[in-house]
Amino acid sequence: MKVPATPPGSFTVEAADRRVHSGLLWRVYRTEGAHALDWDRLRHHGPVPGQRWDPHPLPRGDHADVGVMYTAVGALTALGEVYQDRRAITRDQGGATLVAWVPSRPLTLLDLTTTWPVRNGASASIMMGPKRHTQAWARAVDQRLGDDVDGLYTLSSITGEPVITLFSRTERFPAFPPRPRFHALLSDAIADPIVQLAVEELGYTSL
Repeated sequence: MKVPATPPGSFTVEAADRRVHSGLLWRVYRTEGAHALDWDRLRHHGPVPGQRWDPHPLPRGDHADVGVMYTAVGALTALGEVYQDRRAITRDQGGATLVAWVPSRPLTLLDLTTTWPVRNGASASIMMGPKRHTQAWARAVDQRLGDDVDGLYTLSSITGEPVITLFSRTERFPAFPPRPRFHALLSDAIADPIVQLAVEELGYTSL
């Protein structure tokens, strides 16, 4: 099986498997409703079905010491990932907000685009594999390597561009700046050019 349901009992990690990221990160988050979070807060409820790299232990619930945040190195990928199901950017729903920031310290990430997956019993297809399996791998990575890595470096199945999933080490060793570089509701005019680019490049609609 290319993505085993159960990770191996131990991982091997080489220096080349760790990637340092210091550049801009983008995410879309909700500011209204039951699932609203601040822009710089990880989600501690999970694992949520359909979320590929949720590291929370089972059963699903609130886990104070285990969190996750999905980010991208580009706004186009952030929008593409969040709105992939309907391929429609619902700008007024849930107070959807686009935010970008530069980490306050370099992030050390486990790079799944290297040969790390195959050397540990999986394959490169782990980035596209069954999400119930990839959640088990994310859980094992966070439990075993969470003292050393801030999260995962993978590629988006939508754009092929980098996606960075942050784990709780970014809270234990704070990695968020006091304020973001860009912060706007998707319904605001300042977000128009970015949303229009997503419409043109991804073929999504904007509602």
